[in-house]
Amino acid sequence: LINNNLIFTKEELGESGISISFGKEQIYNFNLLYHLKNSNLFPVKTEIALPPSTNYQDVQIFSIEPNPQNVTRDIDGNWLAQYILAPGKKIDITVNGKAKIWLNPRKEQLSDTELKEYVKEQPYWETNKKEIKDLALKLKTPYAIYQYVVNTLTYDYNRVQENQPRVGAYGVLKNPSSAVCLEFTDLFIAIARAAGIPAREVNGFAFTQNSKERPLSLVKDILHAWPEYYDNELQGWIMIDPTWGNTTGGVDYFYTLDFDHFAFAIKGISSTYPIPAGGYKISDNAIGKDIDVKFGDNFAAQAQSLIISEDFAKGYFPGLNPQGNIFIKNNGQIISLPQEIVITTGFLQPLSQKIYLRAIPPFGFTKIPIKFKKPSFLTNKTETVRIAINDSYIAKKIRITPFILNQWTILGGTIFVSVIIGISFAIYKTGNLSFFRRKR
Repeated sequence: LINNNLIFTKEELGESGISISFGKEQIYNFNLLYHLKNSNLFPVKTEIALPPSTNYQDVQIFSIEPNPQNVTRDIDGNWLAQYILAPGKKIDITVNGKAKIWLNPRKEQLSDTELKEYVKEQPYWETNKKEIKDLALKLKTPYAIYQYVVNTLTYDYNRVQENQPRVGAYGVLKNPSSAVCLEFTDLFIAIARAAGIPAREVNGFAFTQNSKERPLSLVKDILHAWPEYYDNELQGWIMIDPTWGNTTGGVDYFYTLDFDHFAFAIKGISSTYPIPAGGYKISDNAIGKDIDVKFGDNFAAQAQSLIISEDFAKGYFPGLNPQGNIFIKNNGQIISLPQEIVITTGFLQPLSQKIYLRAIPPFGFTKIPIKFKKPSFLTNKTETVRIAINDSYIAKKIRITPFILNQWTILGGTIFVSVIIGISFAIYKTGNLSFFRRKR
C-alpha cells in the first residue's frame, strides 16, 4: 500500500489474480426449508439445525413455522430446533431470518478441557493412521497444513455431478486427484488434530459468481464445507478455505477469508452431525431448492427478551424440602447472553441463590430445578420466593403449614370425625352392630 494505492507485481497477479473485500460486514436475508418425516409406527423426537450466531456472524431468527418444542444450543454452538413427530407424520418447516457476517472474528475463550474434544479422532478424521501422523509431525502449523492440502489435492468437478460418497482424510490421501470440499476439509482437520491443533468443520452457504473458481459441492443446494482451527494467541476459532485456495489458483484463504461464508452448522464433537439446512430432504422433494439467501441492507439491533415462569406449589409441609422449577424462555429474535439468575427468600434457606444461566437461542427455553432446605417441623408461615434476571423478576407466595394445620388435613379430619359420629349415632339408635353383619 503506497499513498493509499494498492500495488501488485506482475508475478503476484500471474499467480492468483486479485481478491479484494471492502467493508467490515455483510448482511444476508435467508429463507430456509426443512423436510421431516416419521416412517415409524411410534412417535419420534427429532431436530433441525438453524444457522447459529458464531464468532464470525450474528443471526436473527424472525419466524419458525411450525413452532418447535424447544431450541437448544449444543457444545459446538449449533442451534437445534426440536420436534416430536407422530407415526407417519410429515412436516415442512420454514425458517426466516437475517445474518450479519464479520470479516474479523471475535474472541471465544475455551478451556483446555473443552479444546481436548477437538483433537480426538472421528470418522473421516483418521488421526491415528500412520500417514496422517507422519504429516502432522512434518507440517506442525496450521499454515503449513493448509498449504499442503491446497497443493496436494485436486478438485474433481465430476464428483459433484456424480454425487459420490465422502471418502475422508485417509481415503483422499490414496487418491488426491479426486477431491471435493469435504475432502479438503477432512484432510486439514485430520492432520491438524494429529498435530494437537484443535480443528473442526463448518457447513454452510457460500456466495460465488464463478462455480469453477469457487465450487460448491456439499449437497444439491448451494452449500459448501470448510475447516476452522483454534488459535490460542488470538483466543478464537479461525476459518480458512483450502478448497477455494486450490481452485482459485492461489488466492489467500488462510490469513483473510471474506464475507462469502455463512455458517449453517458446525461439526466438531461429531464429524457427521448435525446436518445443515439444505440437507433435510425426503423422496418427495429430493431435488427441490430449500435454500434462499440474498443480500440484505439492514440489520437492526435487537434487545434480548426473556420470560420467567415457575411451577412451585402453593403450599408445602415443614420437614420436607420445598422445591419446584424455573422456566426461562427466549421470546426474542437473538440469542440471549449468559447471565445470572438470583433467587431470594425471607426465611427459607438458602436466603439467596445465584445460578449461572447459559445462552438460550431464539424460540428456546431452559428448565432449572430449585430446592430449599427443610423448614422446622412447626413452621407456619407464608414465604415469598423472588426470581430475578437483570431488571426483570417475578415473585411467588408459598405457604409452609404443619400437617395438622393444613387445610386439606383439617378438611379430611372433619370428614373422618363426621363419619365416626354418624356411625356412632346409628349404633346408638339400633342398640347393636347387627347392621354391620351379613345375614346367614
